[in-house]
Amino acid sequence: MGGCWTEVFRHGQWGPAVFECLPGHRATVRDWALRQRVPRASPRELHLPDVDAWAVLDGGITSIHGYGLTSLPCGVRVVGFPTFRLLLAELGLAGPLLPFPGETVLEPDELRRRHRSPEARSAAAVEQAELLAACRDAVLLRWVATTLVG
Repeated sequence: MGGCWTEVFRHGQWGPAVFECLPGHRATVRDWALRQRVPRASPRELHLPDVDAWAVLDGGITSIHGYGLTSLPCGVRVVGFPTFRLLLAELGLAGPLLPFPGETVLEPDELRRRHRSPEARSAAAVEQAELLAACRDAVLLRWVATTLVG
């Protein structure tokens, strides 16, 4: 893919460690998530938007389909600094030169090692995916992001 992270993501609206994927790149990020061997949750409930969520490192990726009066807009969001940095490395995007406030930057190889580890598919990771899948509104997204990444 290549390019700069700001061509693909927007930062800040949903919390300090939440990045929103810009519309033209949502399919690329969803396709990457679908190829990963990590826990996924996809609850489907009547009168609520559909959410797909993948647990990745300390956070994950959410994809919301549908729209409600109190729900988040449709879209793809990345939760967690390590998840964001791993995705940048995997997509070949140049990241920010300086860390975000509160971020500890790890090398891409270390992020990939952690992503491939057995812990990435543990029972805790399954619960993490289920928690992310509950993020249908801004309040829950901010709460879950704070709970997962501090």
